[in-house]
Amino acid sequence: MRGFRDDLLDWATDEGAACKSVPSLLDSYCRFLCQQGFAIRRCNLATETIHPLMHNTRHVWFDRLTDPGPLNPDVVVARRQYDFGESMIDEVYFNSGSQRNPQFLASPFFVIEKEGDLHATIQPEGESQRFPVFDDLAALGCSDYYGAILRNFSGMLQKIGLATDRAGGLGETQLTDLKESLRFLTLLLNTVIEFDTKSTLARVYLGEDPGQRVCAGMIHRGEVVSIEAAVWFSDLRNFTASGEALPPEKTIERLNDYFEITVGAIHEAGGEVLKYIGDAVLAIFPVSNERGAREACVAAVAALYDAKKRLASLNDRALARGEPEFAHGVGLHFGTASYGNIGGSERLDFTVIGRAVNIASRIESQCKSIGESALCSREFSELAAISSRALGQFNLKGVAGQVELHTFE
Repeated sequence: MRGFRDDLLDWATDEGAACKSVPSLLDSYCRFLCQQGFAIRRCNLATETIHPLMHNTRHVWFDRLTDPGPLNPDVVVARRQYDFGESMIDEVYFNSGSQRNPQFLASPFFVIEKEGDLHATIQPEGESQRFPVFDDLAALGCSDYYGAILRNFSGMLQKIGLATDRAGGLGETQLTDLKESLRFLTLLLNTVIEFDTKSTLARVYLGEDPGQRVCAGMIHRGEVVSIEAAVWFSDLRNFTASGEALPPEKTIERLNDYFEITVGAIHEAGGEVLKYIGDAVLAIFPVSNERGAREACVAAVAALYDAKKRLASLNDRALARGEPEFAHGVGLHFGTASYGNIGGSERLDFTVIGRAVNIASRIESQCKSIGESALCSREFSELAAISSRALGQFNLKGVAGQVELHTFE
């Protein structure tokens, strides 16, 4: 005779194992519990994450479409909802401030984090509750709550809490089965989060498209893929000299301030940063099915002017602190950029190469001698259809033939 454990094994090895994301796995798990008579109304999964801007994520499962409610905007980095038909998930990425948020300190998760798990009765609506969130759950007719830390091999803290409106709450048998199911969920969750962590690290360190390609298996030395793109190369002026009198921590802080405004402008315009080379930035605005060559160049120009505004604001703050101003040069070109794996057999680097990259870099190097903050090639100017002024033909180091340079009007 089949029992709960048999159904759990079938779910875990079939539907559960096929889930490729945390939202889809959590929805599948909660629907399975409901099919088994647990009558889950809410499920809250929180896990630490590896990301420079985010400390942890929270996924709340709702058994029906609903308004997930407000959150403190000071601790939220990003938020979105997933519609699964009758059910939905509210996904939130938090910064480190969320762990000091009064809302968290008054939550069941604060207790679970200290004690390992929590089984608590939700009193009828209108009666005094142990946690403020139980008032909301009582209004839904929930009667019982169980939450626990999920044991995992990643070392990242994971917690889950489930509320049921099952008549009589969770009895001894249901609680035992629920704990057993969480062990299976943890195994599947480990796999999904490991994949998500790998993808996140690849995107953060390599860029969006290169990161996806590496995660998809493009890891062999000598593999190359080429794309058409507007290429951006920018470099700080006199940064090495200005940093001579500063402690290393301050030098890094200033460098990060510059990268923050430059990268922000590039990303805002739909570009992708591929490489930091000392105090230089290499980025591309690739051609795609949605964006042609002209649109890619226009996006690069938009990023150029946005970065100029951000740089002016950054310099106002630097001057107010009595620090040196920032100045950079930007070179723009359009052509073919190639991703490739280079290095030794035990240590590879995923880099971008090609004539277009070389030209963009050499164009930038002409900015200082010509006295312009930004230059582009004739090809780029014509594609972008912008107002520019031709400066003549130039010999660029390492580039065959002369290149006509333009400055922006």
